[in-house]
Amino acid sequence: MSTMDFYDKIADKYNWFFSSREKNMECQMGELKPILEKYNVKTILDCSCGDGLQAIALAKQGYVVDGGDISANMLKNAVEFAEEENVKINFRQADFRALENTFTDKYDCVLSYGNAIPHLMTDGDVRKAACSIYKRTNKIAVLEMRNYDDLMTAQNRFLPMRINDVKDGFRYSILYVLDYLPGLIRYNIVYLMENLETGEKRMEYESVDYNPIRKDDFLAHLKAAGFAKVDVEENQSRIMYIAEI
Repeated sequence: MSTMDFYDKIADKYNWFFSSREKNMECQMGELKPILEKYNVKTILDCSCGDGLQAIALAKQGYVVDGGDISANMLKNAVEFAEEENVKINFRQADFRALENTFTDKYDCVLSYGNAIPHLMTDGDVRKAACSIYKRTNKIAVLEMRNYDDLMTAQNRFLPMRINDVKDGFRYSILYVLDYLPGLIRYNIVYLMENLETGEKRMEYESVDYNPIRKDDFLAHLKAAGFAKVDVEENQSRIMYIAEI
């Protein structure tokens, strides 16, 4: 299944991954605002915006934000969420390997949050994305992904996401089951669901592959794209790259 098809399929459940959009927005703004203020950022391109979680939070903070994503269904949800929050964001369907085909302006910051870049399965595609992002920023890029160095060392197979939560008329739990295959990690997303109206119980699942990009390899891609300096903030679960032109 392609990345676009995967996100088109899970778009209606994607909001289930978060216990509270508001709390996630608050937490992420706590991480991002000091970086954006340091570089006097005013304009932002969220190049993997999904259903608009970060883009909407940034727009509510007063930033001028455009959003791009490969999934039409995720963008449809992003537009609806933005309307509910009464913020104006230019959402466009776009591939971050070729942002110039959709976005011609340059931005103070190009953002990719939430492990989007590892959907690119080859070094060539990762390099294309790094170069495309570089060409669209006049200050910085802020790029976040899982800490694959740590994940590949630990090789944990089971990652609980949400346990016994309720949304949209369902009681549900979400579990990641990871398969470590040559050159990739396959994420099997398992949903255990109970329809609260009918009592029906069922299991659903989707699978998607990720490229376990190592930190040193990604730093090399960013430097080859033209970024002059890259700061790294990391913990066991995730890494954030702050790349300056």
